[in-house]
Amino acid sequence: MKKFQKIYLSVLTAFTIGFSSCSGILDQEPITITHPDVYWSSQSEAEQALAGSYALLKNALLTQSSFLIWGEFPAMTLMDSQFWIMDYIENSGNYSLPYRGETAEWKLFYRAANWAFTIEKYVNGMPEELFATSQEKDRILGEAAFVRALSYFYMARIWGDVPIVHESIETSDQLITEDGYIVEIGRSDEKEVLQYILEATDKAISLLQYSNPSNQRWAIFANKASAEALKAHASLWYAGRNSDDPELIQQSIDAATSVINNSNASLVDYVAEGNEGFESMVRGQSKTGLFELNVSTDVDESYRVTNSNSTPPGLTINQPILGGNNGTAPVGNPDLYGFEFMAQPERDADVRKDLFFFDFEDMGPSTFPMKYALSSDDPDSEDTYAVFSEANILIFRLADIYLLRAEAYTRQGNYASAISDLDLVRSKAGVPAYEGPSDRPSLIKAVFDERAIELVAEGHVAFDRIRMDYFEGVSWMGSDRKAKKGYFWPVSPSIIIKNPSIVQTEYWQGRL
Repeated sequence: MKKFQKIYLSVLTAFTIGFSSCSGILDQEPITITHPDVYWSSQSEAEQALAGSYALLKNALLTQSSFLIWGEFPAMTLMDSQFWIMDYIENSGNYSLPYRGETAEWKLFYRAANWAFTIEKYVNGMPEELFATSQEKDRILGEAAFVRALSYFYMARIWGDVPIVHESIETSDQLITEDGYIVEIGRSDEKEVLQYILEATDKAISLLQYSNPSNQRWAIFANKASAEALKAHASLWYAGRNSDDPELIQQSIDAATSVINNSNASLVDYVAEGNEGFESMVRGQSKTGLFELNVSTDVDESYRVTNSNSTPPGLTINQPILGGNNGTAPVGNPDLYGFEFMAQPERDADVRKDLFFFDFEDMGPSTFPMKYALSSDDPDSEDTYAVFSEANILIFRLADIYLLRAEAYTRQGNYASAISDLDLVRSKAGVPAYEGPSDRPSLIKAVFDERAIELVAEGHVAFDRIRMDYFEGVSWMGSDRKAKKGYFWPVSPSIIIKNPSIVQTEYWQGRL
């Protein structure tokens, strides 16, 4: 007899939280996906559902600033967190990862992916005459496929093997078999998951069009370049998991090149544009954005910042807007890997030290990154620190893609092209051209270092370490842990209790 087992997914319900509404642009709010007989009868309804998928993705990434806890702090490069969740995870520096808070489970990503999959299912069957144009129908389908692919890509980078759900979960009846038992689904192999991601990404690319910075949807909604950026990332991740598969490496290069040539995005020249260019980038929808999570009071997509919360500002800055070190924000730690390479003479003129950080030169408790420091006053409060965040969460931007292509060229053995891309990004920050050895180990380090400073506080560098197999300066990574995939996060024991078909990652077996 089958055991009582189930998919650890929740049937979708409507929700409205301070930072998840897309009503400012669409003049609509996320809604519950309902039965096709009473819904899916107009483009506006499809747009509402699409707003819901973006809101769920934002919720997955911003709740307790999980995108930083997964993608930034474990890298031990330039950010040393004081956040209470990270205290448990770091566990005296060994990153034993006992879960706390919303970082423990993958349910929020599955909700976003399921919502997107449901949109694809029903919008595909809607007659074209319900839409302003056939291109509008394609756009909605393409954006939904992008959200589904990106949700799974985050899960693949965090947990490795994850279940693939091949149907839209709309009612609890779908979780119960005909004979009354709970449906069982296990983890799919990481490569199978990555193939699934690439298929969804290719679908998005085929349906979407390029945009430009003058478009009000620029960067905060997916376009063709957003999907190509995701393909460049997913293909290179897959290549690294598959013995540097040359076809996947070239696929990543081709996707990155298409972004660079066709996206209409351009790099920020930090030397020439200074703080104005930096603030434009982090405020969002700048010329360099490819995809980002919108955080703006202008469109009712922001959140209150307090000196003890777990929002990105709460975890990455302690002043000026939060009024001093509050016990949650990072502190400068000169012993971390990144501060060693940033102390090299070639970095003397690197303007990002002053633009990206507060008090970088006097490394210590007052040093912290400034990417989430933009704010606006709360008009309903006289409190000095009653403010709303005004900094978008940057998921993909052009400098990221240049450096990703440099890494792909390095893996391919095309060192001259890798150095060209690397030097272009360095030049925008006042860093001289690379003069190190032209070999794979040296260039992997150079690209990793550049990504660590350029993308600091954007939730990339911990994933970069896994993809590049570069753990220099990471005290908790050893050969045994690496062999048993201990760089991935463990599956929460609560998931395994609810679904015994889920098998724990080898390294974490018996450790939680």
